[in-house]
Amino acid sequence: MSFCQRVVETALARRESVAMTLLAPDGAESVTFGEMLRQIRSLAFRLGQEGVGRGDRVALIGENHPHWALAYLGTLYQGAVIVPLDPTAPVETLAAFIENAEAKLAFIAESAREKLDAVCERLGRPIPRVMLQRDGDAPCLEDWAATPTTPEFDATPPAPSGDDLALLMYTSGTTGKPKAVPLTHGNIHAESKGVQEVMRLSQDEVILSVLPLYHAYSQIVNLWLATTIGCKIVYLNEVNPQEIARGLKEGGITMLTGVPRLWYLFHKKIFDAVREQPAPLRALFKGMLKLNGGLRDTVGVNLGRAMFGRVHEGMGGKLRLAISAGSSFDPGVARDFHSLGFTILQGYGLTETSGAATVTKFEDNKIGSVGTPLNDVEVKIDQPNAEGIGEVLIRGAIVMPGYYRNPEANAEAFTDDKWFRSGDLGRFDKDGHLFIVGRKKDVIVLPSGKNIYPEDVEAHYAHSPLVEEMCVLGVRDESAGFAGAEKLCAVIVPDFEYLKKNRIANAYEAIRFDLDNLGREIPEAQRVRDYIMRAEPLPRTSIRKIKRFALKQEIEAAGTAARQTRAPESWTFTEADHALMQTSAAQALAQAVRLHAPDAEVIHPTMNLEIDLGLDSLARAECVAKLEQTVNLTLAPDEVAAAHTFGELAHLAVGSGQWAAGSKVTDAQTALSTQHSALSTSLPSSALSVSLNWQEILANAPTDAPEVQPILQNRPLAAFISYLLLRVIYLSARIFLRMEVTGLENVAKLKQPFLVCPNHQSYLDAVLVCSAYPRHVLTDVFHVGASEYFNNTVTRQLARLLNIVPVDPDANLLKAMRAGAVGLRAGKILNIYPEGERSFEGALHPFKKGAAILATELDLPVVPVALDGVYQVWPRGSNRIRPAKVKIHFGEPLHLSQIATQNGDRETGYANAMASLKQHISVMLEELRRKG
Repeated sequence: MSFCQRVVETALARRESVAMTLLAPDGAESVTFGEMLRQIRSLAFRLGQEGVGRGDRVALIGENHPHWALAYLGTLYQGAVIVPLDPTAPVETLAAFIENAEAKLAFIAESAREKLDAVCERLGRPIPRVMLQRDGDAPCLEDWAATPTTPEFDATPPAPSGDDLALLMYTSGTTGKPKAVPLTHGNIHAESKGVQEVMRLSQDEVILSVLPLYHAYSQIVNLWLATTIGCKIVYLNEVNPQEIARGLKEGGITMLTGVPRLWYLFHKKIFDAVREQPAPLRALFKGMLKLNGGLRDTVGVNLGRAMFGRVHEGMGGKLRLAISAGSSFDPGVARDFHSLGFTILQGYGLTETSGAATVTKFEDNKIGSVGTPLNDVEVKIDQPNAEGIGEVLIRGAIVMPGYYRNPEANAEAFTDDKWFRSGDLGRFDKDGHLFIVGRKKDVIVLPSGKNIYPEDVEAHYAHSPLVEEMCVLGVRDESAGFAGAEKLCAVIVPDFEYLKKNRIANAYEAIRFDLDNLGREIPEAQRVRDYIMRAEPLPRTSIRKIKRFALKQEIEAAGTAARQTRAPESWTFTEADHALMQTSAAQALAQAVRLHAPDAEVIHPTMNLEIDLGLDSLARAECVAKLEQTVNLTLAPDEVAAAHTFGELAHLAVGSGQWAAGSKVTDAQTALSTQHSALSTSLPSSALSVSLNWQEILANAPTDAPEVQPILQNRPLAAFISYLLLRVIYLSARIFLRMEVTGLENVAKLKQPFLVCPNHQSYLDAVLVCSAYPRHVLTDVFHVGASEYFNNTVTRQLARLLNIVPVDPDANLLKAMRAGAVGLRAGKILNIYPEGERSFEGALHPFKKGAAILATELDLPVVPVALDGVYQVWPRGSNRIRPAKVKIHFGEPLHLSQIATQNGDRETGYANAMASLKQHISVMLEELRRKG
């Protein structure tokens, strides 16, 4: 029995059951199987009347919709060949495909009308069209589907046989010769039969249509299986997160097919919500995950719906089966869904194999694998290496007969004995489960000869909640010393919503810190060496695969800078943008930004401060400080931390109502050409100096600020308790860590106030350094610490005991710097860590210039401190403390102000001063390590 005959048989048996439902904004529209069959026959009959016969090509361009499915099935019933095309493809691509297919007619959505006009103009011939939705007087599917048929036509079995061509699916062709995959009715029959033997779908399934229908994966379930089994398909008016959530709930969805990225988004949403819960609830959730996963693995009992009811309700409440296909799936994510009580089956295949060639089975769903071959399908590994990895070859009735009119491609794609070369690398385990490790062309070969599979690396790093998208590439390694060497580089799109919600101001530093931690969990060869941030989504295909080659070309052309910016011409200004940019607050901010980003040709409200404008953490904080200073207001730190774009930050000041006045500019070109001059004409004279005057800022630091009051108070009892506690720690460190402290006289002999600047290796640094101080020194030591570490009752009390002023320097630089200045002016000793973050393996990180500013403007000495071995005691990213030898050396005092004031440029002076401090600490570290 042919595929079309099976559709007829099922429709006749289930005449009154709903076949398709469209969830529109104003309600649901449904089509029964009986009505579906009537419309399919009418469309096929009308195609014949219009001269479209057996083997003729019919293009189909539009978004997922019941009418799309009817046009597809009606064309197949007639015996014509359907050519599904991506409605978002550029005109030149559509023209190449339509010309190659020799399309005789096109079913199109209204959104594709102008593109088809351009295609016809490009080809020099008209292509008759039928609109999928009514559009004026143009022929439309609704009218064609109402065409009366004859009893003889309805009684005659559908025309096509197994060897007849059913589909032409285009996989490439934007440059060079188009590559078309022809699938026969026999291919469709073999695929749908093989998949159903594994999945055993029932007539009661309700399937949500999310993947684009012009791809084979979506057609398998939505068109081939649903129509031959009798399932209900639910279509959405738009495919976006909100509509998918609505569809899952209102549609009563029991089954959902998606590419891995869809499941990753669901996973991220679930586990981001868990991270926001208190520690006891997070621990409970983790324990429940482990329990249900264990029950499913050992005794086959699934309590997921009972244990994680809210999660299941969020997925509609009825979802019993999920399918992932299109690319390899992160085993960790698969394991989490399994433990949550969802059943996710994975399929593997290509358009050339009619979709799935292997599928995981309910009774043998091995996490991480893509299953075992379908019945009557052969899969083998070609020339496996020592790990069993080689190219996946496929043979069987599901494999296409050969690329359409492309003998060169066929010669490359098939072996002499007719095995199809997939281009994917995989391996079989001892039980016959196939594991896909990546595309053959995407393998990165490092100078060491090690093969790296980027999808595996991406799956590991994707555990960071700060990352929205990531692509790991092999880019040229100029430092390797020979041609062709590559290093791992990650192109990252931050999760800006997560960053805003968690008040993380500096995406680059936060992400680099988090990914460095994750990198320590995998072999060194797989660790990413360079990070590139971009604000735009990664380029992807219509089924959400990353366009790696195109992205690699972009990166290698631009270089591996820390950010990837958009071209100036890509920014367009709305009237609202112009209005904002002409406010005094925005102009003040723009002047401050241009100090740090002098090459920015345009400043646009939607520009990301870090990625598009290149502001690092200190530059960003200085811009905020300058804005506050200029417009005489104090911005809320939480709001500042959540502002990631120029416009968001400017709106905070404009929203104060003090600096919102300004003229509107309506002409975009005038606005752009006068942007520089406007910034200097609409501001008061006090705003024209864009450099922060740190001497003035620190001189006027208020001594009555609440955050500095604890360090100014005389608290002898607290000081005595701190001293006793730290002496115990000191003696314990001498015994268990064999701690050696040298150069302490360089601190003891100094007249207060002064700064102490150690390198940063561990959370223990401050405790160990302070434990070594003499009592008279310790009494006056204070710290300015990141407020995120002191946000509960216990840590706040610890901060008071150890004289820590909790301030977020990224969101409120002025407050942090003023707190340091107040303490120093009161005769205190400031412990400050110029690196701002703990290092791995003792390597020095870049130094920030806060210490240099304080030392220069207050004219105070700095004691450099070298710590070594502390990173081994409590490594970054670890929860374990282990014994290791620790050394601390206090160096000779430095007078950074002499370096910083050697020329008139204070900014350069601060940078030179910090470079000198870093060099001194580096030399001291080398000396400590040389002594062993």
